[in-house]
Amino acid sequence: MEKNLYVFRHGQTDYNLESKWQGCGLDAPLNETGEKQAEELAQKVQHLGMTVLYCSPLVRAVQTANKIAQKSEQLLPIVILQDLREGNFGVAEGKTFDDVRAEFGNTFVENICWPDFENWDIRFPKGESKREVFGRVLHCLEMIVKSDDFVIGIVCHAGVLSALKCGLGLAQTPNGNCSVLHLLYDTETHIFVQIAD
Repeated sequence: MEKNLYVFRHGQTDYNLESKWQGCGLDAPLNETGEKQAEELAQKVQHLGMTVLYCSPLVRAVQTANKIAQKSEQLLPIVILQDLREGNFGVAEGKTFDDVRAEFGNTFVENICWPDFENWDIRFPKGESKREVFGRVLHCLEMIVKSDDFVIGIVCHAGVLSALKCGLGLAQTPNGNCSVLHLLYDTETHIFVQIAD
């Protein structure tokens, strides 16, 4: 038996627009562009047959989930899960990508963004590693796939997507605002597979 999970990144915020690190410590709302992106995403996915939406507690994710829920063929229930929140980027939160690269170096920043198993324990000072992010998010996914739902939406963050890429051994995952990652879960083998739509 298979279950379809559609993992959505939230729409744009001003921090995204300004190329600043925005982790779980910055709870910014969608900006005007982000609202439009979320509306376009909702239109695009309304016929997938989702029966539930799971969502990060951060306002940018909740606003995106609300757009999807309202546009769906039936008003979708939204379940907030704390562990779907964005990673904690510690001292990098609110700083521009350029400033953080200047402080920590390009290689360190690239490894934070797109880690592999050799470096997914690194973190910014006072921050969270991708291994830690993956651990809590995987716990959420394992709970979600035990539900009776077979087509499931999940609204989260770029850091969560990159943690899933590393932890599940996926191909390059999309990370643009309102991008979609399609995962197929096999209830017998308990394996997640990325589907190219």
